[in-house]
Amino acid sequence: MVKRNFKSKKHKEWRKLALKRDGGCVICSEKILKYCNVHHLVPSMFHKYEFELDNAICLCPNHHTLGKFSAHKNPIWFYEWMLHHRTDQLRIAITRLFNENPVR
Repeated sequence: MVKRNFKSKKHKEWRKLALKRDGGCVICSEKILKYCNVHHLVPSMFHKYEFELDNAICLCPNHHTLGKFSAHKNPIWFYEWMLHHRTDQLRIAITRLFNENPVR
C-alpha cells in the first residue's frame, strides 16, 4: 500500500489546480470544494504521473469512495462514465497504464 503525503507542497498544488479546472465534482456538480476529493486516474504508485494534471479528476466523497456509484466501489460504472464524459482524459490514463510499469 502506498502511503500518501497529503500535506506535501506538490500534492496541495496538484489538488488546487484540479479543483480550479473542474470547479467541483465532475459527476454531480457539487461545488463545495473543501469537500471534494481529487482522484488519481492512474494510481499514485505510478510516480511518474502522480501529479500530472490530466491524471486528476475532482469527485465529491460520494462519487469518489462512499457511494454505490463511486470510482472505488464501482470502477466499471466509473469507466463507462469517463468513456462518455471525459474520453480524452480516459484515453491518456489507459495508454499510461498499459505502457508503463509501476516504479517504486
